[in-house]
Amino acid sequence: MDEKQSILIENAWILTLDTGNTVIEGGYLYMEDGRITEVGEPGENLGDLRRKASQIIDAKGMILMPGMVNAHSHLFQTFTRGFADDKLLYPWLKEEIWPFSAAMEHDDFALAGMLGCVENLKNGATAVIDQHYVHTFQDSSDLILKAMKDTGIRGTLCRTFSNYNYTPLLQEDDETIFSSLVRLTETYHNSENGRLQMSVGPINPWGCTVELYQKTYEYAMQQGLKYQIHTAETENVVDKCLEMYGKRNVNFFDSMGILGEHTQLAHAIWLDDAELELIKKAGASVVHCPVANMYLADGIARVPEMRERGISVCLATDGPGSNNAQDMMEVLKTAVILHKVNTMDPMILSAEDVLQMACVEGAKALGREDLGRLQPGYVADMILVDWKKPHIAPVHKPASAVVFCANGNDVDTSIVDGKVVMQGRKVVGVDELALIEECQLRARSIKRSIS
Repeated sequence: MDEKQSILIENAWILTLDTGNTVIEGGYLYMEDGRITEVGEPGENLGDLRRKASQIIDAKGMILMPGMVNAHSHLFQTFTRGFADDKLLYPWLKEEIWPFSAAMEHDDFALAGMLGCVENLKNGATAVIDQHYVHTFQDSSDLILKAMKDTGIRGTLCRTFSNYNYTPLLQEDDETIFSSLVRLTETYHNSENGRLQMSVGPINPWGCTVELYQKTYEYAMQQGLKYQIHTAETENVVDKCLEMYGKRNVNFFDSMGILGEHTQLAHAIWLDDAELELIKKAGASVVHCPVANMYLADGIARVPEMRERGISVCLATDGPGSNNAQDMMEVLKTAVILHKVNTMDPMILSAEDVLQMACVEGAKALGREDLGRLQPGYVADMILVDWKKPHIAPVHKPASAVVFCANGNDVDTSIVDGKVVMQGRKVVGVDELALIEECQLRARSIKRSIS
């Protein structure tokens, strides 16, 4: 990737997502050394900034907004999109995803990771948290991290694991899990100027022993890592935890001492009032995946109630096997309209609300307080959305245009850490057609091998 630049963006319709949700029409933004230094309406200072800038982007007809955080995905599943439609979660996993993932060869993880990162960048996400749980090759996580590094995306590799009560195809022993976690953290965490990070991810509420939950949580807290776990995704997940431990998912986490401010609960659908209160008290957060939850008929998370309680809720696509895309634009609209119709309240969530969830709350999921807004001092992660299209124009309110009209194909430019990583819908340094063709060949080959 190119070195950081001083970039001036002019003539943009800016969604700052600051605390007042300030919107600037025809505004400018200047960044240098990976940080935003100025945002505002054009004035006499623009001449000086034009002379200083190593690159000037004319954003006329574009909406400038913070890059979104896709806070829960499984990048290897780019090979499985559309492979296993019309199934509930357990049959989907047992009959399709587990056998397919176990049949993937070494280089497939590099290809899938690269395709997944490119897809995220082209669909509005400048950051992704990848819960990677397929370790049939010792360096499969390294291959995903290399894809993150090479594409320029802001990536967190959530090293995910199971040592108990899960498919034998993907289980690992405690020593392998822990030594891998330590090695990856020491090698990659906060590398690339903090762009690459690690986090910790037990697969679900019953796929690990109590000892492993507690040991890995203690390590995460010592290293300042987030701890993400699939939670109450279906009623069966809750029932199985009750059968095994006599506790609902969040109560079980709390009893083990692994529910805290660094704990991220992915899906978190089938929760009762007491569990919501436990989450609030612990300061834990929720990752909402509305499209995937609808695709698998999992249910509807109690997001409006969570937000009313002050629980941080961010957004995600989930893996491409259960979405089947990583289009955060689609997630924005789906999240709003799902909860409107579920509550029969058209005011329950607004366009501004979900943008805050995708950007500001997403930044918190990365452990960053200096990300997710376009204001001086913040990290320069942002996207430009082209609104000069028949399905978007005319625009009255840019937040509404982004959430209700735009889709991933309307993202023109992505900037991460002050570097242009995609412009004119071309990801820098990636031969997309060659990548797609190779992925298509490998995915079909894997499918034939397990048929």
